[in-house]
Amino acid sequence: MEKHLFLALTISAAVGFGYGLFRFFRKKSALYIKMIVYGIGCAMLGRLFETLQLFSNGSIHSGFHVGVLGVVGSFLFFYSSNYGQMASLVDDGSKTFRKYRLIALAAPAVVFGMYIFYFCLTGFCESTVVCGIESLVIAQSSYFHLKHVIIPDVDYGVIRSLRTYNLLALVYAFLCMAEILLTAIRLPACTVIVYVLMCIALLAFVPVLEGGVKKWTT
Repeated sequence: MEKHLFLALTISAAVGFGYGLFRFFRKKSALYIKMIVYGIGCAMLGRLFETLQLFSNGSIHSGFHVGVLGVVGSFLFFYSSNYGQMASLVDDGSKTFRKYRLIALAAPAVVFGMYIFYFCLTGFCESTVVCGIESLVIAQSSYFHLKHVIIPDVDYGVIRSLRTYNLLALVYAFLCMAEILLTAIRLPACTVIVYVLMCIALLAFVPVLEGGVKKWTT
């Protein structure tokens, strides 16, 4: 069952990445969009490594392995796309937007809460250090995803058009944290649900983003 779940994740990420290349790399597109597609590509490479490990060795190393870089890389791209120019476009750092910045802290708080629960279950070991690094990157990304879901729109409807994508990315972040938790808690039914939802998210990223970009540019 585990092999099939990881294979499904790899295929879903590959389809999502391939579709993203087809839709956004044939013509000039915003760097924001390309970085998200790169993030899906990182997820694909990480899942491919894990799938090959499962089929060749029968298990995935619980500590650091190349597949971890796929998760970290994907969320670094998601984080980078929302940080910088996009962040300054929607939030000038003034008191007007302070409440949205504070509310957005709820997302990383949930991520760290899930990690602390995982740490309590496993204790200090190599895997908790690795998962801690993953959680830190996911938390940073989740902050901007939530903030861009709740913050007021700007001129040309840029934020409104990308809200569905940011909500999907936020859900995906929580699903990745749930995956980490499920390595410490053996709940087969929940594992299947989490992986199926992750497959759906990876397949939906680019179509949702494409729909948002159309609203953004029209």
